[in-house]
Amino acid sequence: MARAAKKAASKRATRKKATARKTPAAKTAAKKSTAKAPAVPKSVSNAESKFKLQEKAVTQAEKKVAQAEARLDRQKKKVDTEDGKLGKLRTDLAARRDKAKKNATAAAKRAVDTARGKMNTQRLKLQDLRGETKVIRAEIQAAKKVVTREKKKLRTAQRNLSTKMRDYERKLAKKAKVAQKKAEQKAKTAARKAAAKKKSAAKKSTAKKSTASKSAAKKSAAKSTARKSAAKKSTARKSAAKKTAARKTTARKTTARKTPARKTAARKRPVAKKSTASSAAGSTGNTGTQS
Repeated sequence: MARAAKKAASKRATRKKATARKTPAAKTAAKKSTAKAPAVPKSVSNAESKFKLQEKAVTQAEKKVAQAEARLDRQKKKVDTEDGKLGKLRTDLAARRDKAKKNATAAAKRAVDTARGKMNTQRLKLQDLRGETKVIRAEIQAAKKVVTREKKKLRTAQRNLSTKMRDYERKLAKKAKVAQKKAEQKAKTAARKAAAKKKSAAKKSTAKKSTASKSAAKKSAAKSTARKSAAKKSTARKSAAKKTAARKTTARKTTARKTPARKTAARKRPVAKKSTASSAAGSTGNTGTQS
C-alpha cells in the first residue's frame, strides 16, 4: 500500500511538472499569436459590428416577410375553401327555394330560412377571412418597406465599413512603406558597415603584410648588419691578432738584437765605473797637493 501511494504521488508530481513546463510554452505561443495579429482600430471594429447587426436586422425583416407571405398563402387557401362552401350553400338555398315555390309549406319555408342563415354566416366568415388577408397583405407591405429600409441601412453600413477599411489599409500600406524604407536603410547601413569592415580588414591585412615585410626587411637588415659587424669584428680581431703577432715578433727581434749590445753595455758599465772612481781619486790627490 505504501509503495502504491508513493508511485501515485510520483506520477502526480511528474504530471504537475509537465503541466508547469507546458504552460509557459502555451503562454509564449498565445503571445506570439496575439503579437502576429495586427491591432484593428476601434472605428473599423465598430463599423464591422454595425454592419453585422444590420445584416441580422435585414435577415430578420426578410424572415418576417416570408412568414407573412406564408400566412397569406394559408389564408388564401382558407378563403378558397370557405368560398367553395359558400357556393354550395348558395346552390342549396336555390334548390330549397325552388322546392318551396312548388310546395309552399311551412317546412319548406323553414328549410329556406335555415339555408339562408347558413349562407349568411358563411358569407360573414368569408368576409372576415378576406379582411384578414387584407391585413396580412398590409403586414407584408410594411415588412417589405422595413426590408428596404434595413437594406438601405445595410448599404450605408457597408459603405462606411469599406471606407474605414480602405483608410485602414492605406495606413497599413504607409506603415509597410515606412517599415520597408527603414529596412532598406538598415540594409544600406549594414552594407556600408560591412564594406567599411572589409576595407578596414583589407587595410589591416595590407598593414600587417607591410609591417611583416618591413619587420622581415628589418630582421634581414639586422641580420646583415650583424653579419657585417661580426665580419668587421672578426677582421678587427684578425688584424689585432696579426698586429699583436707582428708586435711580438718585432719585440722578439728587438730583444734578440738588443741582447748582445746590452751584454756589451753591461760589460762596459762596471769598467766605466772603475774609471770614474780612479778619476775621482786622482782629482782628490791633485787637490791635496795644491793645498
